[in-house]
Amino acid sequence: MGTVALVAFAVTVFGIMTSSHAETTTVSLWTDADTPATVDAGDAQAVELGMRFRADSAGSVTGVRFYKAAANTGPHTGSLWDGDGALLATVTFSGETASGWQTATFAQPVTIAANRFYVVSYHTATGHYSGDNNGFAQARDRAPLHAPATANGVYRYGSGGFPTSTWAATNYWVDVTFSPSGAVDPSPSTSQPPPSGDFPNESNTGVPAGVQPTPYTGSCDFRTDNQVIDGKVVDCGGILVYATNVTFRNSVVLSAILTNADDASVTVENSEVRAGATSYAGVGGSHLTVLGSEITGGQHSVHCGGNCLVQDSYLHGQYNDPNDAFHNNGFLSNGGATMVVRHNTLWCSPVDNTMGGGCSTNLSLFGDFAPITNVTVEGNYFHATPGGYCGSFGYNPSKQFGSNPTGVVVRNNVFERGTNNRCGAYGPATSFLATGAGNAWTGNTWADGATVDPD
Repeated sequence: MGTVALVAFAVTVFGIMTSSHAETTTVSLWTDADTPATVDAGDAQAVELGMRFRADSAGSVTGVRFYKAAANTGPHTGSLWDGDGALLATVTFSGETASGWQTATFAQPVTIAANRFYVVSYHTATGHYSGDNNGFAQARDRAPLHAPATANGVYRYGSGGFPTSTWAATNYWVDVTFSPSGAVDPSPSTSQPPPSGDFPNESNTGVPAGVQPTPYTGSCDFRTDNQVIDGKVVDCGGILVYATNVTFRNSVVLSAILTNADDASVTVENSEVRAGATSYAGVGGSHLTVLGSEITGGQHSVHCGGNCLVQDSYLHGQYNDPNDAFHNNGFLSNGGATMVVRHNTLWCSPVDNTMGGGCSTNLSLFGDFAPITNVTVEGNYFHATPGGYCGSFGYNPSKQFGSNPTGVVVRNNVFERGTNNRCGAYGPATSFLATGAGNAWTGNTWADGATVDPD
């Protein structure tokens, strides 16, 4: 994408247009009067070009728009993706003009949730796309639509697919047509809950019923001890916590949350973390507390370096980058002490991609960088996963600190059998060292009540 000239981004006032197809008022981030500074970037390769966006309210995406250079002769297809790369809708453009704004309408509108990231894109077989470098140096906002800054303007060379690469915060002049429902919906999209039992799922985790989060307008530099963010939609584009005892409560957090100092600590309580398409964990670092929350997106849901409590929470919907061979996990530790994972639903849900990336387990304890010690895993629901096992419990002699996990207590967990009757591809559990000091495996069952034994 280095062929695009470095130019300034021209901003004009947003307007409202009417879709003749759906006979409903739709909104977009740009108007027909908005035009690129670089109409033709000169790149003649086939490429998928897109934009990340979210909406303040639930509603329906009715179609895709893009700005066309005269040499960008197509053919063109438009697509809508969720933040994890699942294709939600596609449409072929027809009746295009020689240049300027083009619009294609989906056969059926696609309902989207409030405050959740999606990607709208189009594919050109001939290149010559419009593109303004630094077009997303600042966010593009016009309620109810928002396109975040910097990590936006996405592309993927080739025959098409979910675009994730970025270059110089370039705006490729892709837009969405959206019909808001008017209702603020803080809930993420639906996924399969546990089939039985009193376990966490979308209905009993996250922002409590009746709470309507409002936009967070404070500093995104979290360096104040004992700071509490309560009842907010936090859109900081990535959160680094440097202070102790920072709390996100009754909130929707639209990025990963990471502790970034040795003594930094964070609590996520009755909240929803939607980390989206990032290689960071949804909640990561040391000194983490996650209570009654739903964590989606990110390479891992929770990545703990030590001193962590995850309880009564729903971990699922991790981000599997289609262009890399990264492994996903629900809860992951690469070494550390003093961890409690209690009464959660743990589900590593992405299927393998063509690069070899995909799920390891729902819960992985790996002695890569430090010994695994004093870990309690109790009362959780291990959802059937496309990964190798549902749980891996610390004994990996090939790893530097993997020969002697101690104090690993795994008790009273329930394992879903899944379609292959094994929970994971190879079995429910692996790498539990029964002879390790303080290690215990007791009361773990299948969902039908049968006993689950490690290995």
